[in-house]
Amino acid sequence: MTQPDIIKELRTCKNPKCGKEYEASIMNLLDAKIVRGGGYCPDCAKKLFEREEAMEKGIITPEEINRQRRLWRLRCGVPPKFANEDFSTFEKDRQPKAFKKCWDYAENYPLGAPQSYPSLVLFSEHSWGVGKTHLACSIAHRILDKWNGERINCPVLFISEPDLYMRIQATYNYSLEEKYSKEDESDIISHLTSAGLLILDDVGKRRVHDPRFVQRIMFSVIDGRYKAMLPIVLTANLNPEQLKVYLGGGEKDEASFDRLLEMTGGMVRPGVIRFLKLEGDSFRRK
Repeated sequence: MTQPDIIKELRTCKNPKCGKEYEASIMNLLDAKIVRGGGYCPDCAKKLFEREEAMEKGIITPEEINRQRRLWRLRCGVPPKFANEDFSTFEKDRQPKAFKKCWDYAENYPLGAPQSYPSLVLFSEHSWGVGKTHLACSIAHRILDKWNGERINCPVLFISEPDLYMRIQATYNYSLEEKYSKEDESDIISHLTSAGLLILDDVGKRRVHDPRFVQRIMFSVIDGRYKAMLPIVLTANLNPEQLKVYLGGGEKDEASFDRLLEMTGGMVRPGVIRFLKLEGDSFRRK
């Protein structure tokens, strides 16, 4: 068998960040030219090979891990106001019980395998600005900090209930062309029910004109995650009885609340549930 001709030729590295000239080895094989290294200089070709080999083995460099974490923080939904607010910036002396509960929740969160991990409900009654959103965002940040290159999708998704409803209602006004190119209600619900951990903030904070719409959407989200055995961190300005009515309970169907209660681990004892109550003065006024 005839050996292919190999010629040397001065070429420019394909890597735009490199761009240096190097002597490439080119094989003439069946009237086709094959450039060894894929057009990259030896240094860049070696780095590319090592990166691909590491990806196959599930190994990512610290730089790539930090880069991915930053990207996830931007895309997971944590509000810009809380982009740099985590457990380290929370005044834990004002909410010591809630701080410890949320810290333990984030520390013990089974990254990559959250199925059957309990849900968490933070609520305050007649109190605003007591730290519920700050703690919920702290959980998100801590979970992202725990990620060390495991081959998983972004492990947390944050959305407020008002933003969720606006996002869904916007889909009802799509033009015929937009309906084929943009997300619809089912896409949004699917995204929320498949995330590793869903943080649903400010439930019941705003009055809605159509309670049936709220109850339908909330049931879809809670039931979807219940069936997938995936946890929810939910914050609300409603006590448990008010939340039950808001979700469609009371004298009506209690399916959503009943599922949520089970997802948190059920009752501690008859009449005592595991929801975490926050009280005190507003952080904002301070």
